[in-house]
Amino acid sequence: MTGHGASKITVKRERDCSATASLQQVESVDLQQYFKDETPPHDHFVSVLRHWVQVRPDAPAFTFTDGEGFDQTLSYAELWEEVRGLAGYLQGRCGIRAGDRVLLLYPPGLDFVIGLFATHAAGAIAVPAYPPRRNRKASRIRSIVVDADARWALSTSSVVDQLSGNELHEDLVGVQLLGTDLASKRDATHWRCPKLRSEALGVLQYTSGSTGSPKGVMLTQANLIANSELILHGFEPESTIIGASWLPTYHDMGLVGGVLMPMFVGRHNILMSPMAFLQRPSRWLQTIARHQVTISGGPNFAYQLCVDKIRDEELEGVDLSSWEIAFNGAEPVRSSTLDAFSKRFEKYGFRHSSHLPCYGMAETTLIVTGGPISPRPVLQQFDGPALDEKAVRPAVDVPADLAKQSDEEDSTTSSPRATRELVGCGRVLPGERVLIVDPDTRQTLPSDAIGEIWVQSPSVGRGYWQRREQSTKTFAAMTSEGEGPFLRTGDLGFLYGGQLYVSGRLKDMIIVRGVNRYPQDIEATVEHASDVVQAGSVAAFAMNADSDETETGREKLIIVAETVRKRDLDWDEHLQSIRRAVTEEHDLPPDAIYLVRNSSVPKTSSGKIQRHACLHAVRDKELKVIAQWIRGEESSLQNAGMAGETMMKAAAASDASGLDSVADPVVAEAIVSHVRAIAGERAGSINPETNIVLDLGLDSLERLEIARNLERTFGGRFPEQVLDEIETIGQIATAVERYLPAGALGRAEQFLAGRGDTQRDGDDDLVDTNANGHASGDGEGPLARVMQTPQVEPEDDVTQFAEYRRLKSTMRQMQLTGVPNPYFTVHDCVVGDKTIVDGKSLISFASYNYLGLSGHPEVSKAAADAITKYGTSVSASRLVSGEKPIHGELERKIAKWVGVDNSITMVGGHSTNETTIGHLVGPGDLILHDALSHNSIVQGALLSGAKRRPFPHNDYEALDKMLTALRGQYRRTLIIIEGVYSMDGDFADVPKFVEVKKRHRAMLMVDEAHSFGTMGATGHGIAEHFGFDARDVDIWMGTLSKSASSCGGYIAGSEALVELLRYTAPGFVFSVGMPPGQVAAAIASLEVLEREPERVERLRQNSELFLNLSREAGLDTGDSGGTPVVPVITGNSLVALRLSNRLKKDGINVQPILYPAVDESAARLRFFITSEHSEEQIRFTVERTAHHYNDLCDTPAKLRGTA
Repeated sequence: MTGHGASKITVKRERDCSATASLQQVESVDLQQYFKDETPPHDHFVSVLRHWVQVRPDAPAFTFTDGEGFDQTLSYAELWEEVRGLAGYLQGRCGIRAGDRVLLLYPPGLDFVIGLFATHAAGAIAVPAYPPRRNRKASRIRSIVVDADARWALSTSSVVDQLSGNELHEDLVGVQLLGTDLASKRDATHWRCPKLRSEALGVLQYTSGSTGSPKGVMLTQANLIANSELILHGFEPESTIIGASWLPTYHDMGLVGGVLMPMFVGRHNILMSPMAFLQRPSRWLQTIARHQVTISGGPNFAYQLCVDKIRDEELEGVDLSSWEIAFNGAEPVRSSTLDAFSKRFEKYGFRHSSHLPCYGMAETTLIVTGGPISPRPVLQQFDGPALDEKAVRPAVDVPADLAKQSDEEDSTTSSPRATRELVGCGRVLPGERVLIVDPDTRQTLPSDAIGEIWVQSPSVGRGYWQRREQSTKTFAAMTSEGEGPFLRTGDLGFLYGGQLYVSGRLKDMIIVRGVNRYPQDIEATVEHASDVVQAGSVAAFAMNADSDETETGREKLIIVAETVRKRDLDWDEHLQSIRRAVTEEHDLPPDAIYLVRNSSVPKTSSGKIQRHACLHAVRDKELKVIAQWIRGEESSLQNAGMAGETMMKAAAASDASGLDSVADPVVAEAIVSHVRAIAGERAGSINPETNIVLDLGLDSLERLEIARNLERTFGGRFPEQVLDEIETIGQIATAVERYLPAGALGRAEQFLAGRGDTQRDGDDDLVDTNANGHASGDGEGPLARVMQTPQVEPEDDVTQFAEYRRLKSTMRQMQLTGVPNPYFTVHDCVVGDKTIVDGKSLISFASYNYLGLSGHPEVSKAAADAITKYGTSVSASRLVSGEKPIHGELERKIAKWVGVDNSITMVGGHSTNETTIGHLVGPGDLILHDALSHNSIVQGALLSGAKRRPFPHNDYEALDKMLTALRGQYRRTLIIIEGVYSMDGDFADVPKFVEVKKRHRAMLMVDEAHSFGTMGATGHGIAEHFGFDARDVDIWMGTLSKSASSCGGYIAGSEALVELLRYTAPGFVFSVGMPPGQVAAAIASLEVLEREPERVERLRQNSELFLNLSREAGLDTGDSGGTPVVPVITGNSLVALRLSNRLKKDGINVQPILYPAVDESAARLRFFITSEHSEEQIRFTVERTAHHYNDLCDTPAKLRGTA
């Protein structure tokens, strides 16, 4: 917890008159007022918990909330029962003994609280850490495991399942994983109270690693209890205490402030997931109001996030008047943030005097300084130039308005601003001593000097685990006068007027060209200089210049700043504004400024900027740069005759940061050959800057095919994340050289020498044949090249598959949102306009029962009668002995319904497309399909071996142009479109496609899965809708699981087509026939529909009502229209997930469609309308959808798939 900055309350006090800067304990606060006759023991937290169980067993101890009104609460008695049971299991079944280190790898929730106190109750040492995830460097968890020598890790069973896969095996090798949320992991009979002492280690609190590898601070039970008392002294709350914390429990502020201190004082504390807060900050304030919270806080960025993101409508009915203490620490405290927060939320009852800046760190358990109760927050203005020289001089003679003048000064001035406002971080607390010391001489400094902050406190830990030398240096420092031992904090600051002011980090001090500056001051200047800079996300640091002839070893000032999400900006204007402001205010011109993507600046778990990580990212060219300015480049441009233009035009960088270096031209040529083989006629002119996605229009499957072929040529495998980043030829070439085995140039030369650019890479390159068809044995053909290629690592277990790892990663991200998994819900009824899930009746918009025929009495009876007569299965392929009379009856009905000669039915809709497409065309043929085609169409095309080309959605003109260019090269050309597109709810202009197919002598296939029964006046499909002859379409495909309330698929068309498929289609010949019950159900459904065509009209009216109401409510329904499918596009997966969950609570069942099923920008809810829905149901659903969406639409997408 660090803090400095400014606020509106200016306190002018006499300077500290002592000769040295030292403050000892202040007058103690009488803590008895908080306990009366219920003072808890001071030996260890097991005793504390048991004490409160005796005193107030049924009082709530901890509540975990999702911020949306769903709470889980444990009383002290319930908590102790869980703790004792788990501790007994750990002792009796796991053999955990006193002093063992136990990792706590819990996601947010009450399980962490149980696991923490159970670890103490077993006599072990808790090691809180965050469960490894895909985008977290594995080295941190691994270093903690090795350093702590932890043999056990506790978490929830779901996390344990995820961590047990091969992906994370190396990180947790040697660690036993235990899911503690299962009832089977309780055994109170084996619990034996350990002989705990106050000096026994309770926690290894690993530092956040902002200055290096994480180190475990050894905290005793006495440290933990002492700091809990110090928090009371610093906060001085009223006797009524209710806390709330969204802070991560693996961080000191969340662990001590959110769990241990509330337990010590025996007061109710509300816990919430950090992701819940980050995704919607208003949840924090709503929770404070709902539970009448008196103490809550977080780092400065949290308050700024509330100011920036919370809308008034989110705070309807919110009353913050109970919020007595809003503590602020863990990063520099900005006076502007305090002021903005107070102004923004004062109308909701928040008081500016509630702000309580404080200071502390992991090495001191948590708090060092805080308070007093009045006045707060404390502001003092200091002489800015003096602070730069490490001198403390109050700006007592400067008029009050001069402090604000610097922002309005003429841009021609070069002097730094006259005053600087700093926020006091609190007073020194009872039992502590704080000195300001020269870090080099170790002399105690006078009160007008800035130096390193040294601390004596009962909360100071015993040192770093297994690091004696570092512990002695940091925890046992002695002054040159012989005083000590003290903890060296590594922070720079000074004492003034009874307050500690923190001015920076010792190691972060910027020293450039003999000028010393604090990075926090420069970062604050950058934030104020440009409105595109993200608050709290700027890093300023010094970096040694690359050695050259003129500036060997010179330090350079580098600035890295995140930007807000805006487009089409003049980035150069902002770069120059930042450069000028830093130069004017600090007399130190920057050497480089990098504006980077939102949320890409490295930070610790507590939100601190990791400046050292930024430095490495600059050196390794790993920044996600949007725009940059680098000193020296501007002069080189001017020397080249470009004077008069902007000094340097900041160019936008692609996602593949660090992959834009110049690659070997021979390697690039080999890559172009592979790209041409896949892109075909789309290739045209290709150069290193050609983007294979934007310029050539290759889809993701084609890109993966290129990657697979490159891996065959060059050996090895691309890292999974790289495949999502590389798009230009130059980036691909660089990735080949960087990530694939050494010798890329030689392999490229061999590849180019052994084949023409037009030959497509494939399995046929394994053997090179001569003119007589015999394999070449001279060692120079492609076989030799393949044999020289390094062997790839075999995958013989599904858990090794990248696809499975990606699935588990997505599932982990979903779990962290706190929203229940929306998939595979169990429906305990016939699903029509309603369904029953978990005993609750819901309005259903998630089934394809468009016409309400599934569950129709006549349909159900027909199915039952068929089963009685023919059995549940035909038990064979129809070609052999599985043919029943009703099969032919159904196929004749379908053919008549569609309007063609004949049809054939198969057992699955997906397999119908796969086997038909894969069978009718093959190598040497061409498939042209809509870019939004269903997966079954794409898979069938891939299996066929034919050349596959997607055309823009519903664009028959683009298709016409493609056929003009391509038709003459292929034997058969199959065009595939859909009647109704089930993802977007629109439909194709089929007559136009018929014209195109006739013009180019191609075949046309129409997938009517969602238009059969729903389109046309009587549900006969697309042909009826447009009024054309169905025989103009060569192949009609449909499914029977929707309007026909059965299952399976069909192909309808000419007699010749059906006859060919009946005797030769693998998916029909080698598959069992449709079950009799399903055949009969489909027949009965068609008969009912023929008799009751008004069902189709009701469906059309309901669909139109839903769509119109949605559009009137401002919901984005995309291109939907005229179909029973209506998407509500959120453009954010987390919003879609939460929206679906909220609607379920309102009694509405609709499924979210999330990334990667669709692009993140296309995330949505998908509503399937039925003829059975009532107007009341539709109006209610649209109203609730709009209400919740408007409530969620400003939710920041800070960790996509995580919330």
